[in-house]
Amino acid sequence: MNRVFYIFRHGETDWNLERRCQGHTDTSLNQKGRLQAQALAQKMLDFSLDIIVSSDLKRALSTGEAVALKLGIPLIIDPRLREMNYGEAEGMLYPKAVEVYGAELWQKFQSFNEDNDQIAFPGGETRKMARERFHQVLLELVENSPYKNLGISTHGGAIRNILHSLLPKEQPLLPIPNCVVYRCDYNHENKSFRVFPNPI
Repeated sequence: MNRVFYIFRHGETDWNLERRCQGHTDTSLNQKGRLQAQALAQKMLDFSLDIIVSSDLKRALSTGEAVALKLGIPLIIDPRLREMNYGEAEGMLYPKAVEVYGAELWQKFQSFNEDNDQIAFPGGETRKMARERFHQVLLELVENSPYKNLGISTHGGAIRNILHSLLPKEQPLLPIPNCVVYRCDYNHENKSFRVFPNPI
């Protein structure tokens, strides 16, 4: 069966506003983020979603729950859809992380280029590690799920990490504002994913 994935980022958190490294830190949506999640849920009424699969972190889970409730569809939780673990950098303001770990590491970390797959903050995950656990979820869903149209509630870095691995290398960095939605189709016949690089 062919599948359609609608992959979306969670609503705003205070740490988004402050520009802090969140990673696995379990921050909650702020008031604006909750309103964004409700607006996203309204928008997703236009799509025939069968299920939501969500990261277990509160910011993504709350967003996914808002969509699932509005659409009256089930939600399942999978921790493998979490943001990358930033290790010792979690909680740091972005400029502080650059100061502590150096501009070169930060730039490589933000590049989403395969050449930088092994870059990680001390105690954290590499891009490759985080991408592989996310990709495993997608593969399990295409192989075992009875659902055709699936919503994935996750995180900004996680979205860029997985989608850029499926896009041409020359693709400019995807914009990932809070509650952005990207479509990714799976073709069963040729076992391939196709990402649509424009937000829905």
